[in-house]
Amino acid sequence: MKLNPIPPRGLICGTLAGLLFAAAGAIADPAKPSAVQIDLGHLLDTRVIFTQKDGQLQKADHSLDRGDSSVLITQSAAEVSNAGKLVPLPDAGFFAANQEHPDVQLAYGTAGAGPQVHQTTARSENFSFPVPTNHYSRLQLFFISAQGPTPISVKVRYADGSADERATLVPDFYFLPKPADQGWFVLADNFGKVNAKGLMTEFDHHYVHGFNLDPDPAKQVQQVEITKQDSGSVLNLFGATGTVAAAKTP
Repeated sequence: MKLNPIPPRGLICGTLAGLLFAAAGAIADPAKPSAVQIDLGHLLDTRVIFTQKDGQLQKADHSLDRGDSSVLITQSAAEVSNAGKLVPLPDAGFFAANQEHPDVQLAYGTAGAGPQVHQTTARSENFSFPVPTNHYSRLQLFFISAQGPTPISVKVRYADGSADERATLVPDFYFLPKPADQGWFVLADNFGKVNAKGLMTEFDHHYVHGFNLDPDPAKQVQQVEITKQDSGSVLNLFGATGTVAAAKTP
C-alpha cells in the first residue's frame, strides 16, 4: 500500500464550519464578499489525513508522497492515536477569511471516511472541474506538493468560450513561498506529520499553499483545468474557493 495544538493561521473552531456549504455555496453574510466553496466531486480520490469520528480513527490510505511518513492528522485524531507532540490540522478544515483569502472550507473537514484530496503521482496529468457559473473577483486553488515543487499550468475557461492560462510552480510543502512566487500565499501553516500508524514524524514546519488564478471579473467562469507538467513530485489538490464579484451598480 502506498502511504505515502496551535491552530494554523485563519482557524475558526469546528462549530462555525457549519456556516459553510460543503459543496458549492455562498456565505450569506452581507458584510463581506460571497465565498463559494467549489465541489471537486469525482476528482477527490485519496485520503492523506487521519481524522476521527466518535473516538474511532478514520485512517489515511496514502502519504502525501511515495513514502509512508508524510501523512497529516487532525487535532482530535492526534489525541485518539496518541500521535505525540506535534502541531495538527484543525478538525473542521475551515479557515476564516483574511486579507489573502475568503472563508475556505477544505474537503477533508467534511469528507468523513471518504476521499479528501486529488493526488497525482504520475509524472504528468491533466484534470479539470466545473465551477458554478458566475463572475469571480478571486478564484483560488489549495495544494500540497511533496518530494519537491510541481510545475503546473492552469486554464480558466469562461462562458463566452474564451480562456486564460497561467504557468506556475507549486512550492514544496516544507517551504514558504518566495517573493518571486507570484500569486502564492499560505492557507494553513506550521503543522506536523505522522506515519502510516498515526505516530508523529515531524513536529511542525509544513504548509498548505494557496494560488490566485486572477480570473477576469467581467466574464463568467465555468471550468478550471490543471496540468501537472513533467515532474517527479507528488501533487495534492486540497480544494478550490471563489469570491463572487460585486455586482455593478447601474
